[in-house]
Amino acid sequence: MNVFVIDNENFDYDFLVGLDCIQEFHLVQDENLKIHQKLPTQNKEKVSKETNTDIDSKELKMDNIINYNESFKTEDFRICINHLSFEEQTIIDDLITENQSVFATDKYDIGKVKGYEAHIDLQVEKYCSKRPYRCTVEDKKEIESQIAKLLEKNIIEESYSPFAAPVTLAYKREENRKSRLCIDFRDLNKIVVPQSQPFPLIEDLIVKTRNCKYFSTLDLNSAFWSIPLRVTDRHKTAFVTQEGHYQWTCLPFGLKTAPAIFQRIMCNIIRKHNLGEFTVCFIDDILLFSKSFSDHIRYLKQLFQAIQSEGMKLKFSKCTFAADSVKYLGHVIQNNSVRPLKDNLISIKNFPIPKTQKNVRQFLGKINFYHKYVPNIAIKLEPLHNLLRKGQPFIWTDKCQESFEEMKHILCSQPILTIYDPNLPIHIYTDASILGVGAVLKQKQKNNEEKPVAYFSKKLNEVQKRKKAVYLECLAIKECVQYWQHLLIGRKFTVFTDHKPLENMNIKCRTDEELGDLTHYLSQYDFQIKYSPGRYNVEADCLSRNPVLEPEENLEEQLKIVNMITIEDILQDQNQNEYIQSKRDKLYTKNNVYYKKVREKEKIIISEKLSIELMKKIHSDLSHIGIKQMQKMISTVYTAENMTKNIKIICESCTICIKNKSRGKNKYGLMSQLGPAKKPFQICSIDTIGGFGGSRSTKRYLHLLSDHFTRYAYILTSSTQNANDFIKLIKSCTECDDIELILSDQYPGINSRDFKSFLDEKNIQIIFTAVNSPFSNGLNERLNQTLVNKIRCKINEQDTRMAWTTVAHNCVKKYNETVHTVTGYAPKYLLYGTDVTILPNELKQEKTKHDLIQDRRRALENSIKSHNYNKTIYDKHRKYIDFNVGDTVFVENGNKLNRKKLDELKIGPYKIIEKISTSIYKINTDHKRSESNYFHISKLTPAPAIYV
Repeated sequence: MNVFVIDNENFDYDFLVGLDCIQEFHLVQDENLKIHQKLPTQNKEKVSKETNTDIDSKELKMDNIINYNESFKTEDFRICINHLSFEEQTIIDDLITENQSVFATDKYDIGKVKGYEAHIDLQVEKYCSKRPYRCTVEDKKEIESQIAKLLEKNIIEESYSPFAAPVTLAYKREENRKSRLCIDFRDLNKIVVPQSQPFPLIEDLIVKTRNCKYFSTLDLNSAFWSIPLRVTDRHKTAFVTQEGHYQWTCLPFGLKTAPAIFQRIMCNIIRKHNLGEFTVCFIDDILLFSKSFSDHIRYLKQLFQAIQSEGMKLKFSKCTFAADSVKYLGHVIQNNSVRPLKDNLISIKNFPIPKTQKNVRQFLGKINFYHKYVPNIAIKLEPLHNLLRKGQPFIWTDKCQESFEEMKHILCSQPILTIYDPNLPIHIYTDASILGVGAVLKQKQKNNEEKPVAYFSKKLNEVQKRKKAVYLECLAIKECVQYWQHLLIGRKFTVFTDHKPLENMNIKCRTDEELGDLTHYLSQYDFQIKYSPGRYNVEADCLSRNPVLEPEENLEEQLKIVNMITIEDILQDQNQNEYIQSKRDKLYTKNNVYYKKVREKEKIIISEKLSIELMKKIHSDLSHIGIKQMQKMISTVYTAENMTKNIKIICESCTICIKNKSRGKNKYGLMSQLGPAKKPFQICSIDTIGGFGGSRSTKRYLHLLSDHFTRYAYILTSSTQNANDFIKLIKSCTECDDIELILSDQYPGINSRDFKSFLDEKNIQIIFTAVNSPFSNGLNERLNQTLVNKIRCKINEQDTRMAWTTVAHNCVKKYNETVHTVTGYAPKYLLYGTDVTILPNELKQEKTKHDLIQDRRRALENSIKSHNYNKTIYDKHRKYIDFNVGDTVFVENGNKLNRKKLDELKIGPYKIIEKISTSIYKINTDHKRSESNYFHISKLTPAPAIYV
């Protein structure tokens, strides 16, 4: 831009550079031809009549607002450096332009600090898990929108962790709405090992900035997120929304140790780059100071270079460059001067003049607390005591005013008020009344006397006055902690309240939305709440009943009760519906709403987009109703394109329904078979039956081995089920032949190192069934039932007095001599060739070797024929599906006998990492034992491509 300088002292008019500047800076010219700048807030509600009506009015309102959280452009730079000369301003401008890459483009542009990782150590090895908080539809949309951006930037990732912290939205003043995503880490913070890290003291800062004239404050963009989190600790930061389960890949906000971790890393960076002589930091706030402008520019270059090399980003809208005074740590810092930003004595200095005897008693109650520090206190307070005498009219005289002012002066001076010492214990006494909240910050001195350091009181607005007591008492704690946060961050302190339910924050999470927001804010501080009866808390009580600070305007949005769909939604949707616009003449209207007749029924026409939104709301708000119920609710009233198809997609792709509903699911996986075995001992299976305690024996278990070809059974009874028991069982049957393969459930004894070493010596292969899939070893499961029934019958015969172990061996012997319904031959005959028919010996014919071979062939044919018949029946009501490596599936959540009534039926989604067979898949569930990651296809449910 070319600028022409006019050398004329008598030039009385403002110089207009061009129309673009008028629009950019919102300039207006009055009747005297003077140029004024109109603030953006003045233009928000006024839109020019000449503006094109097709443009959305919301866009017009936002044109005047520069939001540095969402965008960053070179032309948006606006720096308050009017105290600098033109040349100095140019240098600052050039410096920022050269280092534009160090500033964030939005709040998700965080960079990544190099060479540092945050750790989270726990005092006890347990996990914290809570359900997601309920929220409004608007809040839910905002949460999911932010989650999508965080996932896109890899700031968070999907989680399978047992940890689960709920999420809420907090009010953000910069955006004038609830947009701050907050994770409720209160339970996690209770078990996190604290980290000790010193924070800068204002006293040290005063010394460092002596004789300095130039100050810059820099704010790191989404500071904590720039610190990577150790991979092994990420699962501890897991959180849940109503739509998903995620965990942080970086240091999250709200964690108790986050400020200390970040402060330590920042101190290391300052030390590493030799910035300590001119730079201090308090968490993410950096202060740079210098005595000359040239030094300041050189220091800024060094700091920019350090920030860029470490991988951090700055938030431009919160940076100040080369100012002559700045706000930092609750103080205003300028040349050889540091003063408090908030006067901690304001609650005493502005204490209102008593108007009733009750007010006088409250004030005297506070004064009497310090009577030992005030000489001649009785004489000085005589005018005030006189107002309380019986029959004395309340007249506020000059002597009363003098006494009142003198006592306020004494309360605000030594020895009453002491200077804050970060090395002394911090005690805060709070109280709330219907008028306001009050607090006193005290410190116990070396002589064990508590002295006040600061006072605080604040009025309540009309909405707050209607709140219940627990909210007001909690609000008193939150307000004073926020007021004194520059004294409390990173330090332990104790809060005393006269409200017993607040002791140790012993209140239910989110008893209501507002109380939950207060407790969530307080969870960031390291403090303890103790109960103190009201009679010991006179000072805070006095301040709360005589509040000074005005309440800030309550800009926080209230919860809204919304219908599923409003008439405004329908009208707006129909105005943009192309189908309606093209066939407007053929449709009929009622109350300005377009209807269509479908099978003699009048139905409101809505677009496919609005119908999908409506379906999702109905499905979620009505406790996840099914397809038929959805159709009855929507199809009778509305009509839209692909309505039936979309209802089915939404119901079938809902992850909540998949994981929690027990009915209406497809049965996946057809019957498969291991084998078949074509000779004895080619395939055997092992199983254990428990629960046999008593019955004239101390033994509790029956271990069973079955040969798949002959169906011959071997058993072993014992008091345990360890590796030695299974080794003995196998040795008892390998005397006559060698076993090639064993099929078994995942018992600890069978899965042990000793048992597997034994199998290796015998050259026996073992295959484990999938998790919670006993039907995979169906032959043994059926044999278990048969043998238990036989044993039960024999035990309960009237004349039987034998131990159950003896009965079991007799029953197995009889079973092996009985013709099997599948093979058509007795197991003992097929294995040994022994004749077990019940014919008299005279009628028996000798069996030849050829006859046994022929009979074994027939037995195999009969087994195959039986399997094919069973497969036809089993597959009739099941669905074939073939999963591939990389597919995402939900997995059945353990055995139903070990689940609680309201636990999820399925967990996940997880990825398939290996296909073992057409029925068995290896799933990445992070289980330490490899076999425990094997799942039968019937336990899997494919994850939908679109989650609802």
